[in-house]
Amino acid sequence: MKILDRYIFRTVASTTLVALLILLLLEFFLSLLVELEDVGKGRYDFLAAFRYLLLIQPQRLYELFPLALLVGGLLGMGALASGSELIVMRAAGLSLTQLTGSAVQAGLLLSLAVLALGEFVAPPLEQMAYEQRAAAKSESMAIRGGRGFWARDGDYFIHVRAVLPGIRLVDIHSFKIGPDARLETVIAAQGARYVEGRWVLEGVNRSLLNGDAVRTEHLPGLEVASAISPQVLDVLASNPSELSIRDLLVYVDYLDRNGLDTQEYRLVLWRKLLAPLIYVAMLVVAMPFVFGPQRSAGTGQRLLIGLLLGLAFFLSNYLLGNVVLLYGFPPLVGASLPTLLFMAGGFYALRRLR
Repeated sequence: MKILDRYIFRTVASTTLVALLILLLLEFFLSLLVELEDVGKGRYDFLAAFRYLLLIQPQRLYELFPLALLVGGLLGMGALASGSELIVMRAAGLSLTQLTGSAVQAGLLLSLAVLALGEFVAPPLEQMAYEQRAAAKSESMAIRGGRGFWARDGDYFIHVRAVLPGIRLVDIHSFKIGPDARLETVIAAQGARYVEGRWVLEGVNRSLLNGDAVRTEHLPGLEVASAISPQVLDVLASNPSELSIRDLLVYVDYLDRNGLDTQEYRLVLWRKLLAPLIYVAMLVVAMPFVFGPQRSAGTGQRLLIGLLLGLAFFLSNYLLGNVVLLYGFPPLVGASLPTLLFMAGGFYALRRLR
């Protein structure tokens, strides 16, 4: 049993790594074509574009791994089926469940390495890549489509137009709302920097509203204590799906403390926490195509099946997740439902093959 487990592990792991390498090379080439359009802007040359693409590859590896595992499982186990090795294993007394379990073990061991990469390595490297590209282009690192972002900090509603590398904010507007829902203070600052746990605003115009009277002050600098730390700021500047579990926990806590909606970020958080279950589902749903009537199919047909299954899973995962949020169900339901449906379908198909 252990010898067969190791053999299946080597087969599935090798085909998965080959599939992952091919997908990464394809993604790298397509991204390079896109980046070449920006080469020549400021100091952004070909070498800078190439370095940027190298830095974001760990995040792309993390994103492409489920599809690579699905294709690798189909090709690896399919090769064993084509060589009649699976028939020999079944004749030796191994059931479909045991063979599927051996493939799943291989997938889980690979998943642990990929999850560690996505949690500790990919996010800081991707953030560094974005900062270096923005600096090379001599551009501000704009957030939310170049129009900045809004955040709530207690009684204050804050708008920041852009973030520069080095944790510097540009064009900040802050509005304080009193307990009677009346505007009390308006602060406009040219910039801000984070120093020893506080934001130091620069070039400040502060307007104090008291009834019909308005008193305006011009200050060269103003220190402000805020719950929006650089860590929270990094989250605001990133796509939720590209954040680590630790950053998502920090930001969800920040949203909770300010009474803001956390559903979108909780959905992404649950998807990351349930990633091992997603990887298992990818392999389980592939096994019926290996053991069933398709076991004699060629490599091209298996590759097409894997790509179609992966596309179906990602579409259902996206659509069901958003539908669940739309109707107010818990994010855990949206994160787990597509995976459970695909896994249930895979086990049902395996049971029909017995």
